[in-house]
Amino acid sequence: MSLLSASKQINLIMFSTLWLLASCGGGGDNGAAPVKEVNTNFPVGLPVPDNRFVDTYSLLVFGNSHVRSHNLADLIVQMIQTGRPGAKATAELAAGILFLDERFNNQNDLRLLQSKTWTHLILQGQKYSTSGIYYYPTDKTVTWVKASKAQQVTPILFPEHPTAGNKTEGMRVHQLHQSIQQEESSCLAPVGLAWDKALELYPQLALHSSDGNHAALAGAFLTALVLYQSITGDNADTLPQLSNIALSAQSQQQLRQAAAATLQQYPACPF
Repeated sequence: MSLLSASKQINLIMFSTLWLLASCGGGGDNGAAPVKEVNTNFPVGLPVPDNRFVDTYSLLVFGNSHVRSHNLADLIVQMIQTGRPGAKATAELAAGILFLDERFNNQNDLRLLQSKTWTHLILQGQKYSTSGIYYYPTDKTVTWVKASKAQQVTPILFPEHPTAGNKTEGMRVHQLHQSIQQEESSCLAPVGLAWDKALELYPQLALHSSDGNHAALAGAFLTALVLYQSITGDNADTLPQLSNIALSAQSQQQLRQAAAATLQQYPACPF
């Protein structure tokens, strides 16, 4: 092989390598724009964006296994589309079953929040002590609230419902989230308190699954009702029966009443 031929081959290899680097590292697949760096510097004390009366509800849901019980996000979407005829609604569950501090640390979900136009961010997964003895920091949840408001997204804190037979856990977890709300203004969906109310009024309702921790269909339906009213501001008690849900008309009515009564006593949002 001549020196000239070898030189041409080397130049060709170098050009091909540079082209591949530009294609793969610089612009992403199919000419997509590069992913921007996430912003981690958020203003303090912004008002809660009021997205109750939009034409399209775009929900982003952060949570662990509790947001996946009985397709909770789909239930909320169906309720919005039923209660707001003509409105569009979509919901996306962020990947994984992580706690909120874990979601912030990996930055993937922060990038997701900042990469699309959302109307509401549902925040479930603040760590807490089931016994009430231990304390877990809330600073990352507070930061999520700041981050969502910086994007004009309504943050909705979602305290977990109590475990079966525990009559103090619902209020204790709600109060934990109240402390977050007091530090950085947000919406606070009184999910656990609605469960307490429903079990007080209608003890025959089976809200828990067999593990005593996760929601049965009735429990997921109740949680969705609380979030529906927190998102739209519409009274959950006026929502029509959802005929495709395997709950009796009476059970749905009782759950609607429990959700509405709780939100009347504990309004979710500061507007």
